[in-house]
Amino acid sequence: MLAFQKGEIFPLPPQAEEGVVFSVEPYTMMLIYYFRRPTVQEREAFCRGNAQMAVTKLQDTLFILSRFSPMTWMDTPYSACLSQSFKSFPDLKQNQGYAVDAFLVDCQTNILMEHRLMHLDTASSLKMRELILEDQQQKDFSEERYQRTVQEVYRNYPPKELLNRAVFVAKMRP
Repeated sequence: MLAFQKGEIFPLPPQAEEGVVFSVEPYTMMLIYYFRRPTVQEREAFCRGNAQMAVTKLQDTLFILSRFSPMTWMDTPYSACLSQSFKSFPDLKQNQGYAVDAFLVDCQTNILMEHRLMHLDTASSLKMRELILEDQQQKDFSEERYQRTVQEVYRNYPPKELLNRAVFVAKMRP
């Protein structure tokens, strides 16, 4: 079992570059922000800012967008086909949503700076499940084609356009 302790080494493989990583784990979705020496303002926004998530699907590829205001929207491509395990999602009752574990990690030191547990609302959670399960069931998935598609989307769609094309935009709540 992994232990996530603020101020300690982040227990997942380090990432040298700044950016966002999204993954779906057995009991939660993980959103990892890698910043080089996060500022006090970035840490404050991450801890207390309004948290939002959006998902855009372009050319059969999912892009997860997120933001902790007043920071800007950040995005990352996602494919369940590149995951190491089959994704299953528990059924939800009304007023339930999937958990989102958000981490702010200093990518220079690999120290966990902040951790925030949130939830998506029921409708957004169900849409997210539908999109990820649909993505997972791609019969003709090719990692090479996926990488080309990601590069093509990033060349042709600035971040604001990715957000404008979102399937849903939702607030994440504690």
